[in-house]
Amino acid sequence: MNFVRAPKPSRIIRRSLAVLAVGAIVAASVALLPTNDASALLPSSLPPSAQAVVQTAPDLAKICARLKRTVAKTTLCSHGPDPVGAFGGATKLKQTSAGEEQGVAVAPASELTALCSATGVSGKRIEVIYGVPQDRTNRFSTMLAPVRDMMRQVNNNLEAADAATSQNYRFLCTNGVDVTVRNVTLSPVGSDGIFTFDDYVLSLQNQVEFGLGPVNYLQNDRLYIAYIDQIQDVYPFGGQGELSIDDQPNPAANANNDSRPRYSMSAYLDMPVIAHEIGHNIGAVQDSAPHSSKGGHCYDEADLMCYDDGGPYFALGGTLTFTCAGADSAIDCHDEDYYYPGTPPASNYLATHWNTANSGFLTPIVLAVPPIVTVKSPLTLATRVAQTANVTATFSTAVQGVSTTTMRLKNPAGAVLAAAVSYNASTRVATLNPTATLSADTKYSLSLTGGVTGIRDAAGIPLRSTGWSFTTGPAPTISTRTPASGATGASRSASVSATFNEGMAGVSASTFTLKNATTGASIPAVVSRSGTTNQWILNPNSTLAARTGFTVTVTGGTSGARDLAGNPVSTSTWKFTTGS
Repeated sequence: MNFVRAPKPSRIIRRSLAVLAVGAIVAASVALLPTNDASALLPSSLPPSAQAVVQTAPDLAKICARLKRTVAKTTLCSHGPDPVGAFGGATKLKQTSAGEEQGVAVAPASELTALCSATGVSGKRIEVIYGVPQDRTNRFSTMLAPVRDMMRQVNNNLEAADAATSQNYRFLCTNGVDVTVRNVTLSPVGSDGIFTFDDYVLSLQNQVEFGLGPVNYLQNDRLYIAYIDQIQDVYPFGGQGELSIDDQPNPAANANNDSRPRYSMSAYLDMPVIAHEIGHNIGAVQDSAPHSSKGGHCYDEADLMCYDDGGPYFALGGTLTFTCAGADSAIDCHDEDYYYPGTPPASNYLATHWNTANSGFLTPIVLAVPPIVTVKSPLTLATRVAQTANVTATFSTAVQGVSTTTMRLKNPAGAVLAAAVSYNASTRVATLNPTATLSADTKYSLSLTGGVTGIRDAAGIPLRSTGWSFTTGPAPTISTRTPASGATGASRSASVSATFNEGMAGVSASTFTLKNATTGASIPAVVSRSGTTNQWILNPNSTLAARTGFTVTVTGGTSGARDLAGNPVSTSTWKFTTGS
């Protein structure tokens, strides 16, 4: 039987799995569905009558007995071993494992903090095991660093599933500094020349009885994930895990979140294999999921949990679909089959079914809050800005990546101005200091660029790229007023005028006004410019009253009297008194 995974990057990988194992998966899965209609195993993309069946409150004892096996001290349900072809083939996996054993760089502090969340010991924890059969060479001292590094990669892959969240696996870190790796001796390969998932689980559960170690690995708040060294010649698969067939949405009721030990293993030090098996342990993929193979996997490639596993969906004629861009390590590429970080919309399958994001072996979802600019100077659309002014931005949290490439000032032509850029970590203020004095009456644009290599906070959450503009001064002024301020005996029929020191816009009957100083009544008038000069004339519609005080007002503002660059004049008033 052929097993197919997504092209990576452009070829289809084919492989074989024992017919007996596939038959067991198909028969078990069919037996679990409460229907006699085999067409119910096909997806809704096939004939309308072929709909997935939702299972709730399953009888786990019966399901486990049919699906796989019962072993000492606990009941395990397993989908069966994942073939090496599901992860690119044995050659690829061996190359990856060999590469991981090379020098490992020191992990960034942020990665270790994520791995050792909440002190690293409380509540449910993923306990990492370096396992080796008793009759093979123990290489724990050599493999400790590569195994730890692999768990960082597994966790980074989860974090990458959604940039807006910061969910992590809850690894056990007894020292609170780095993931704990147990050095565990397992049952020997022995004369039969094979090593199975049963051998692994029985070895962990019966360490004391089998004389392998001082502690049995049976804690009810543990997910045991093991890299088993030196079994690739006797274990012809990539790895294997157990799963609970329970799609109830409530974490408090779902069997995927109950208190019991659970087990996964990998024969290779490979991120997709280990992450895939952990995925099974936390409840992916339920039979009722939109793209379920009904054998513990999905058919919507490329995806961490998807491949042609020969399950009922494929046995009845279903095929892989390729609607997901990206690498095979993507976690639920469309956020609709087994993992939705956050609250799924009502229309999403995971809104009413088990969502692995609610697993107790993952940290609670915390929405990643990007840094923002809280204070800008000059302000957005500020005018009359000093030509020697610096531009500053104050951030809501400490950031990194502030430089001349991420904080830039441009002129109206789009040219970037030469400037010195600095960042004060204690005040969280970034400052751009132009090399040359800015031009007068000119609109400039400031840009701040976020991104993984741009401005971002200490955890790497990027600023949403932003920017604003401002206009340099100087502000326009009134150089001549007629009648002059405080004048008496002014002509009752003469016009009122204001001469500015530069060309103006926005001077009109609403911004250049005349009122009776005693009554406050507005004097109707026509406002016009005197030719091409900078003088503006207010011509009353009727002769002004004799021996009466009048108030002239020129109103500035962004929609008032302003120069041609948009700089507003300061609002100005003056009074005069008419003659007889």
